Amino acid sequence: MPPRELDSVFSKLVDKQQNLIFSCGSGVTACITALAGELAGYSKIAVYDGSWSEWGAKSSQLPVVKN
Repeated sequence: MPPRELDSVFSKLVDKQQNLIFSCGSGVTACITALAGELAGYSKIAVYDGSWSEWGAKSSQLPVVKN
């Protein structure tokens, strides 16, 4: 997707001044969406590379919301 289209998608969800932290199941997909954010012109980007596989393994120590 061209950067202009990525910007259109991201701008509907977040402001360019916001810090963006990407997470997924293992960290791989989070890197792809973080790259998309960078291509769209966002600069305050981080990836939680442990993602859910790390967070969920420590669910007795870390908060988890269940619905």
